[in-house]
Amino acid sequence: MSTEIKLPENLTIHHIDNHFNELNQLFNSAENEIKIEASAVETIDSAGLQTLLILIKNSLDNNKTIAWENTPDIIQTSSEKLGLSQALLLS
Repeated sequence: MSTEIKLPENLTIHHIDNHFNELNQLFNSAENEIKIEASAVETIDSAGLQTLLILIKNSLDNNKTIAWENTPDIIQTSSEKLGLSQALLLS
């Protein structure tokens, strides 16, 4: 069974404190397969990418699988610039 996790509109350093605890709980309580629904994301910075990296790494360490859905260009482009595409399972 899978769990869909919807990412918020802003994943930047100014908003990450508001979102991290909620996202962490969602990732930790998710089923074995996590679908990350990212269509709402309009802004993301390195803090947002680092947060996603931590959440994904912890999920993988707990034998969960990750699948991205509706990933906007901003996530793709930003992760490529920082060399995080593979670690975020985007490529």
